[in-house]
Amino acid sequence: MMKRRDKGIDRRTVLGAGAAVAAAGAMPSWLAHPAHAAAGTLRAGIAGYNVINTLDPGKHSLIPEAYLVWALFNALVKFNAKMEIVPDLAESFAPAGSDTLEFKLRKGVKFHDGSEMTADDVKFTIERLLDEKFASPNKGKVSQVKEVKIVDPYTVQIITKQPFAPLLALLTNTRTGTQIVPRKVVEAVGDEAFGRAPVGTGAYKLKDWKPNESVTLVAHDSYFVPGQPTLATVEVPLIAEESSGATAIKGGQIDLTSTAPFADVPALEQDKSLTVLKQPGMNCRFIALNHRKPPFDDVHLRRAVSMAFDRNAMVKVVLFGEGVPSHGLIPPSLAYAYESKPRETAVYNPERAKAEFAKSKYAGTKVSAPILTWGSSWWKRTIEVWTMQVNQTLGTNFTVEVNEANTVYARQRSGDYQGSVWGWLGLIDPDEYVGEVLHTKGWRNFYGYSNPKVDELTEKARAELDLAARGELYKRAEDIAMEEAAVVPCFCSNIHNLISNRVQGFTQLPYSNFGDQFAFIKMA
Repeated sequence: MMKRRDKGIDRRTVLGAGAAVAAAGAMPSWLAHPAHAAAGTLRAGIAGYNVINTLDPGKHSLIPEAYLVWALFNALVKFNAKMEIVPDLAESFAPAGSDTLEFKLRKGVKFHDGSEMTADDVKFTIERLLDEKFASPNKGKVSQVKEVKIVDPYTVQIITKQPFAPLLALLTNTRTGTQIVPRKVVEAVGDEAFGRAPVGTGAYKLKDWKPNESVTLVAHDSYFVPGQPTLATVEVPLIAEESSGATAIKGGQIDLTSTAPFADVPALEQDKSLTVLKQPGMNCRFIALNHRKPPFDDVHLRRAVSMAFDRNAMVKVVLFGEGVPSHGLIPPSLAYAYESKPRETAVYNPERAKAEFAKSKYAGTKVSAPILTWGSSWWKRTIEVWTMQVNQTLGTNFTVEVNEANTVYARQRSGDYQGSVWGWLGLIDPDEYVGEVLHTKGWRNFYGYSNPKVDELTEKARAELDLAARGELYKRAEDIAMEEAAVVPCFCSNIHNLISNRVQGFTQLPYSNFGDQFAFIKMA
């Protein structure tokens, strides 16, 4: 049994760490900040990541990129505090037929360059995502769109190939890529330059971006919501380790974090200087096995490794109880599509695991493969626990290969790996999990899983408007995929934010939001 060790995240540790880094000549600017920021400044640390490649909504694919895109841009619609879809850049929306949604746009909405947002920008944004040459990682969100029709400068219709139930959720200001961009600016500077110097309609605009270190935002004075934003500046340090984020907020270097280390949550909850926000997340964490390469090209071996480890133990050791075991990808919070009955191939069963291994073409061999991960946080610990248990159960020789997060992502996308830890944070629609991760053409299907029946059920679910019926279709698709061990589900983790007692107005939502709340925040 692994014992929890307190990390000593106090003021003395912060100052000591700062001195050590300074001695090395590489002290991050955010760590050198005084215990209290200047008036009108929020210091919001993105913890657990230090890589941002682009701030173009159409190109973004990493979580820290999304956190900032939400502050810089708006979409046609958004989620409110009750997770209801409400107008954003649209002042209203309504069906105009079973395959059409019509949006009435707000008049007078200004981009950061002072130009007005119109229906032409909406049409450009969606069609840009659909353009094969643009190669958006978010293309799948709008793949069912047949036409974007401008009715007048402030009215636009989005017409799909058939009734498409997930569409409205995929037009929200979340990890969708459907945030509205200005046609004239993008066409003038080009896609690559736009990703480095984005122009949106959001409450904040980009002032400074120091690669691998920090991003600074300043208020958009012409923001369309009266009275927002309330703060002049948001400083966003990129903090590679989650534990360092907790250290920084305790030491007064930052005011808000994007997450918290699972092991420290109980101690942090006792700290009177801050508040720990947490709730069950809309996420799935899993082991991605490359079906195109040995040894995971064998369904029996995949089943074996899925049943060869104890998910309950993993939740205790990796998450310190901050989550629940998973036997699929759809999280429990999506109750209508969640299969509550554990699936046999995703439950610890060492005897059956050994029997499946014996059926594989690798039976009797010392199977080995490096399993990719990154950093030193719970992602790495997940793989360490998994490889240790699977090796003990099956006699395999899987190892842990640690790389930088960007390298792991690039290798996954190119297929240059055998196995890797992975995960996904979805929204309120099960297609974000089954369609994105398990469909043959799913954007996040980097491992080559393909089953025509899963595709058929997924596509049928996308066209089904009855919620209960849709849920059953996704359950059936997931049943098939889990029986074939398309991926190895591990757990659904709680989400966390740490906020200092000076921060007011931040509302945590279950999809792990962040930058979308900057406009509402006030500092006491």
